[in-house]
Amino acid sequence: MKRTCLILAAACLLLGSTACSSKTTETTAAETTVQAEESSGQEEEESTAQDKEGEKEEKETKETSEETTQEETTAKIEKEAVTGRVTKVEKNIITLKGQDELEYRFDIKDADTESDLEIGEGDEIQVVFMNEDEEDTDDAKAIKAESYLIITSMAMVGDMDPVVFGVVQKADAKTITIEAGSGKTYRFSTAIAQIVDGGEGIQVGENAEITYMGGLSDGKALRVVMEKASGDAEATYYSMRGTLVQASDTSVTISTADGTPLTFPLGENVFATDYEVGEALEISYEGSLTNKNAIAIAVDYE
Repeated sequence: MKRTCLILAAACLLLGSTACSSKTTETTAAETTVQAEESSGQEEEESTAQDKEGEKEEKETKETSEETTQEETTAKIEKEAVTGRVTKVEKNIITLKGQDELEYRFDIKDADTESDLEIGEGDEIQVVFMNEDEEDTDDAKAIKAESYLIITSMAMVGDMDPVVFGVVQKADAKTITIEAGSGKTYRFSTAIAQIVDGGEGIQVGENAEITYMGGLSDGKALRVVMEKASGDAEATYYSMRGTLVQASDTSVTISTADGTPLTFPLGENVFATDYEVGEALEISYEGSLTNKNAIAIAVDYE
């Protein structure tokens, strides 16, 4: 009997130990699962944070790159100015030898200017342009000029009235229209102009030299010399015709065909008091009517 009890007690002890072991194993497995899930969640959070940080750094890098590119572009494209002498004019394209001894070609078609003169060979000018990346510059391509300033014009050399050359586009008894070397078109009144055409008249398509008073926009021709008549004696001097308004020992005043009064100081050995008011006279002169320093070198009947 006693032995039987001992056997039963041992069996109960064994069953209890097994049950506890099973419970402990279940608890350990559950804890391991929770820990694994927490670890996985933590890794996912860390991975997301790293991704966000990476995206932020990539965005900052891109913005910095864009700013750098913009700064480089701005640095490469900025206004510059070059001063030099014009060596060639081909319609709206001019060739300029700069003070740095380099040669430049500019397109002045859309350039701004405050000058009333046409650009000509020998003129000293300053051109403002956009300096783009030199690597993209084609040497054969003209640089687009933003603006230009004529510092010294050969048309005004010797303190004479300005001169423009061009091809006659239209002509009638009162006006002449030419296309200048720059490609621009100018229309002049010839009401008071000295016409030197060799007796053949002004022909469309022929080259002409026009001396004018004031600016190109004023459109008042003082002398028109056709190329075919450029060797005539009349092309060697300037003259103005009009009716006598007043004469003295020192000056003579005439009224031109368009009613413009012009006064000329008399040069050495030139006299005008022998003429009557209202008579038609022709006055040969030197100097500039634009600058009002023209001097009569001869007075005669028209």
